Amino acid sequence: MVFKRSKQLIENVLRIIKRRGLLPLCLFMILVTGCGQKNGVEIKLASWGDVQETNILTDLINEFEKVHPDIHVQLQRVAYSEYVTKLLTQMVGGLAPDVICVEVGNFEDFYLRDALQPLNPYVQADQVDLKTYYSEVVDRFTVDGQVYVIPRDTAPICVVYYNKDAFDEVGVSYPKDDWDYVDFVRAAKKVMKTDETGRVTRWGFVDDWTMSEAWIYDFGGSYADDVKHPTRWTFADDPHTLAGVQFRSDLINKYKVMLPPSSIAAMGGMGNSDMFVNGSAAMFLSGIWKTPAFREIKKFKWDVAMLPKGPNGHRAFSTGGSGYGILKTSAHPKEAWELIKFISGEEGAKKFAATGFAQPALKSVADSPAFLDGQDPKNKKMLLGAVQYARYGPICKNWTEVVSGIIGPELEKVWNGSESAEEAMVHLKPLLQADPPETR
Repeated sequence: MVFKRSKQLIENVLRIIKRRGLLPLCLFMILVTGCGQKNGVEIKLASWGDVQETNILTDLINEFEKVHPDIHVQLQRVAYSEYVTKLLTQMVGGLAPDVICVEVGNFEDFYLRDALQPLNPYVQADQVDLKTYYSEVVDRFTVDGQVYVIPRDTAPICVVYYNKDAFDEVGVSYPKDDWDYVDFVRAAKKVMKTDETGRVTRWGFVDDWTMSEAWIYDFGGSYADDVKHPTRWTFADDPHTLAGVQFRSDLINKYKVMLPPSSIAAMGGMGNSDMFVNGSAAMFLSGIWKTPAFREIKKFKWDVAMLPKGPNGHRAFSTGGSGYGILKTSAHPKEAWELIKFISGEEGAKKFAATGFAQPALKSVADSPAFLDGQDPKNKKMLLGAVQYARYGPICKNWTEVVSGIIGPELEKVWNGSESAEEAMVHLKPLLQADPPETR
């Protein structure tokens, strides 16, 4: 009976199309075969990447759909500045994606709102060996034994780019990975360059942004008593933190090898990386992601070294990185997991490694020609050993507000020389006590 009714409906539609020519033929195909609609499950993947990253993800999605023709993936790109807010809003409205890209710096935004699914059951069922990834970045995305994100890349922010021609010009040996902060200051002083009026024409060192955490961690300092479960801020009480802050201040105000804040304000929008590119800074601290742009440098030769050791041979620095997780609101977690396995696996790692700006979280791919491609920087392999010194911010809701709204403004006074490091800590102590870490 159903078949006869369906057949009669089709015949009626055909007669209308033939007689009037008003309905497109595709309408008939939709009724019969679902033309214009994809069979199977559709899942959404959210990311904030630039054009290059979006193209890589698009290619990976196309390859994934060939292997999984019953799963269709829609890529949703969101600007990083709006990323967390938009995704959390979408979750409330029932419009959230299934898979999201998670960065080590915004992991707490999703974890503390109980937005991410634990991935342990999927990892165990498919026997995914997490030991093939750098343990440090896996640990970042793991809380109380539950893994919430499968890492894609890691990014130790310890890359000191240096102008080899500037070092050759003054007869200074190139930095080596085992150098320390004393060697660093000595080299920065020698590669500084001034004109006959005393105006600086080449600074010894600049950082990509105000990277106080580089020296705070390197000198053994801390921000909170526990990264996973912080209960109080240790920043203003830790003598090692004080020493790290003092050292960065000394680079600016005592040794005068580093661009002061007043000079940065007068640069008219030119970034610190531009100073390295145009030769007005001999050393520049950032991450490996600067590599593609710096490979365009023609006027001088350059390479990289690891951030120098702090006192007593101590070494540590902040670290970026990202991976993929599944939102609890996903209606298709199994299919979402299949996508994560694919784009976080070897094929995805190789594609991102080939760009030159991403260090794969998969150790085997990081230690392969896919990442160690023989191009500049020649000392890129030092990053493989740098991961062990990774430090991450505490997992708490008000971490960003405390760093940018309380600590940052006070330290600006230290950098511009209007306040000592000791005075800054005295002022910060009651402010931090009044705004303790916010956790669940």
